[in-house]
Amino acid sequence: MASPVAAEWARSRPRAAAPRPPTALVLGDPAPHLARALEDSRLTVTRWHRLLEPGQLCTPWPPPGPFGEAWARMPRSSLEAAMLLHAAAARVANGAQVHLFGANDEGIRSAARHFPAGTEDSRAVLIKRRCRVLVATRRSRPPRPDGLDSWEIRAPVDWGAGERDWTFYPGVFACGRLDPATALLIDRLPEVPAGARILDFGAGTGPVAAAALERGGGGAAAVLLEPDAISLAAAARNVPGCTMVPGNAVSAATGPFDLVVSNPPIHAGRGQSLRTVEALARGAPGVLAPGGTVVLVAQRRLPVARLLESAVGDVRTAGDRGPFRVWEARGPRGSPAPLRRAPRRNAGSGVTGRRPGQPYRPSM
Repeated sequence: MASPVAAEWARSRPRAAAPRPPTALVLGDPAPHLARALEDSRLTVTRWHRLLEPGQLCTPWPPPGPFGEAWARMPRSSLEAAMLLHAAAARVANGAQVHLFGANDEGIRSAARHFPAGTEDSRAVLIKRRCRVLVATRRSRPPRPDGLDSWEIRAPVDWGAGERDWTFYPGVFACGRLDPATALLIDRLPEVPAGARILDFGAGTGPVAAAALERGGGGAAAVLLEPDAISLAAAARNVPGCTMVPGNAVSAATGPFDLVVSNPPIHAGRGQSLRTVEALARGAPGVLAPGGTVVLVAQRRLPVARLLESAVGDVRTAGDRGPFRVWEARGPRGSPAPLRRAPRRNAGSGVTGRRPGQPYRPSM
C-alpha cells in the first residue's frame, strides 16, 4: 500500500511552485502508482531500481540527474535506507525536497533519522493505511561522496578454504557473512573438471562461484547470473574476471554449462514462493551440456526434488544440515563425463578459473 499512499500525497500536496527542473527521481519502488501520479503532475519521471524490474533503470548506482525532487521507497535495512537517501539528496539542488515512503512494519515510523546531514525539517506529511510519507529539504550536499564505493563493507568469510576479505554493500543477501545454506552448498559441490563452464544462478556476491572455481581444473570458467545490480558490483570485485550477467531467468545466460549451482531466493516480500526454483528447473535443460549437473540448496521441506526430477532428470540428495538440503540433478548423459563428488577437504585459497573476454565493470 505504500506506493498508492505516496501517489496520493503527490497528487494532493500544496503546489507553491513546480520543481526545477520539472523532473523527479523515484528510487526502489517497483509499483507504478507514484510514477503515474508524478507524471500526471507534468513531471518527467526517472525510475531506478537495483533489482531488474520492467520499465526501470537497473544499474549499481542511480543516474546523476540533476532532478527537481527525489522519492525513495523504504528498503529492507536501515543502512540501505541511509544509502538511498544519500543518493537521493546528492541528485537534487539546495531547496529541493527528498521523500521517503513505506509501511509501518517496514520501519518507516523511525526512518526520519536516516535522512543525511544537509537535509532539514524532516517530517511526516501523510499517515494513512499504516503507511507514511516523510519529506525533508536539502540545504547542502550530503556528507558522503556520491557513489557506491563509499558504502562498501569489507568482512571476512571462510567456506573451508581459508579466511578472505569479502566485499558487500547494504541490502545484498547475507551482508557481512556466509549464510548457512550457502555454506552447505559449497561443502557439497562436486569436483569441476578442467575446462568446465559453471553457471551460478542467483549468485549474490559470488561465494559459490568462487568456491566452484577453486575446485575446478585449469581453464574452468564461471558465469554469475543475478538480478541485483549492486550484488553484481560486489561479485565483480570478489570474483574478478568472471562474466557477470544481470537477469532473473536461466535463459539470460548463454550455455552450455557443465554445472549449474544455486542457492535460489524463495522469499517474495514477507511470504515464500517457489517461482524462482520452478523457473530454474524449467530453464536448466536448455543451458545444460550433455550429462551436465544442477546442484541446488533450499529448505528441505520444499518439494525441490519433484521439480528437478520432472524437468532435469535423476535427482539425489547430496547433503543435509539443519533445515537445509542439497539436491543434485543430472541431465541426460552425453559425451562429457559426469561430475564427480569432491572430497570434503579444504580447497586452495586462490580463484583459478577465469572466463575469457572482458569482465563486467560496473559503473559506481
